[in-house]
Amino acid sequence: MKKLLCLVLALVLMLSVFTVAAHAEADTMTIEWMGGHDTDAISEGDTVLAWLEEKFGVKLNVWFIERTNAAELLATRWAADEIPDVMWLETTELFVKAVDQGVCLEIPLETVQELLPNSYQWLIEFDPDCFDMVSVNGHNYGLPRVNLDSKYPYAPFWRADWLEAYGYEKGEVPRTIEEFEDVFYYFAQGDPDDNGLDDTYALSNTGFLPIFGAFGALPDRWIVNEEGNLEYGAVYAGMKDALELLAKWYADGLIDPEFVTGENQGGHWSLSIPFENGTLGFSSSGAFYQLEPDFDGPKNEETGEGGDFQLGKTMRNLSFPYEDVAIGYNPIGPDGKSGGVQWTLTTSEAVCFSYKLADDPEKLAKIFEIIDTIGSDYDTWVRIWNWDLNDEAYTYSELYGFQTEPGYTRADDNTHTNMFNTLQNPYFKMKADPARYNWVNSMDQFAQHGYTDQLKTVTASNPQYWTALESYRQGTYVQFIRGEKPLDEWDDFVKTWYDMGGTVITEEANEWYHSK
Repeated sequence: MKKLLCLVLALVLMLSVFTVAAHAEADTMTIEWMGGHDTDAISEGDTVLAWLEEKFGVKLNVWFIERTNAAELLATRWAADEIPDVMWLETTELFVKAVDQGVCLEIPLETVQELLPNSYQWLIEFDPDCFDMVSVNGHNYGLPRVNLDSKYPYAPFWRADWLEAYGYEKGEVPRTIEEFEDVFYYFAQGDPDDNGLDDTYALSNTGFLPIFGAFGALPDRWIVNEEGNLEYGAVYAGMKDALELLAKWYADGLIDPEFVTGENQGGHWSLSIPFENGTLGFSSSGAFYQLEPDFDGPKNEETGEGGDFQLGKTMRNLSFPYEDVAIGYNPIGPDGKSGGVQWTLTTSEAVCFSYKLADDPEKLAKIFEIIDTIGSDYDTWVRIWNWDLNDEAYTYSELYGFQTEPGYTRADDNTHTNMFNTLQNPYFKMKADPARYNWVNSMDQFAQHGYTDQLKTVTASNPQYWTALESYRQGTYVQFIRGEKPLDEWDDFVKTWYDMGGTVITEEANEWYHSK
């Protein structure tokens, strides 16, 4: 019955768009809204929520779901047929499960364009493939959420003072894999910190990623190979050459022997503790905003200027000056390939809608009106971004973005931007945070090629095989690098990976990819 309703939904919705404005409602429309993650529930009498309700003539019952166990909480509610009208689903796995259980309404793309006329345009402009993330078997089940920060691939970073000690001019960095290797030997064997001790290494596990990229893939994501098919990076032929080089470097003492435990040894995931402590000369942990400088310097007590920014998280705990860090480029490999980590422009999140809305196209049209307005009208978006209605209390500058006037305190204790900033307009975000994006847009290092995961769905066999496949891949790669397993056994590794379920998943991946 639900599928039948989906088939007629598009025609019904087309009609409702033209009739909803003229419809005189006897009662205020109530929308059950679970639109994004919040750390706290929206408090009673919240002024911004009340403004939204008045602006759109609706009652918004906001669902607060604890993010850490959202899947379990939602499964319980779905089983009781308690389904919010708007659902933010954080992972692809949860989205696919919701579709399989018939929770989500199928919404043809033609209907989305009709109900989301303004935001649809910039979504497609930003990522033409964005609706792949909310599509199952060629059918659309919601709206995607995009991420401006995914536009910028990771760039590695160096100890600039160690590079200068080796002979590089200030501001110069290695560019080819051969130049990387020369410097790496110096970092590990040449006493770059001039302390007379043998206590430095060139790189560790996050530094491996741009090295793999120089040979055509990253081991943890799907690429489009030379034949035009999806292939998992771990079994791509170029990874054998990368592993041979890493094994050589490990044997020669260039790699931190503790690489198996990783550079992040507590705190935020982007931290490289051995780099911060002066043990490593090279790393590639963290996105661009975790490497950013302090844009306005320390606070001047006399003028009151400065002190509003700080170093990015990866750089915040350095045992040496930030000026001794050089943001570099991913190395160019023997065949001219290069690249580091890059997230997909569209996140794994999905915004879906209750299947019950097939019987209430007027409410669905109103929900899309709210989403489209916040996603495309800058003045409305700014109020949601600041979570404040007092526009006069804010000034805008090309460095700071929106700042409150001195002494001003927001009326609301918490901000709930994610709850209603459904589509996350990247162009608005760039304008609201100018210092960060002006900086990154000026850096060629963040305009390089990056490897994004080219499989943007969960295949049918993924839950059955993936955990074992990844465990096997990670363990075998460690053995190759440490010399515990010779690279002569590469073909055996590839065969075993396919035999463990990789063949099935690869076939499903390509069926999806070639059906787009």
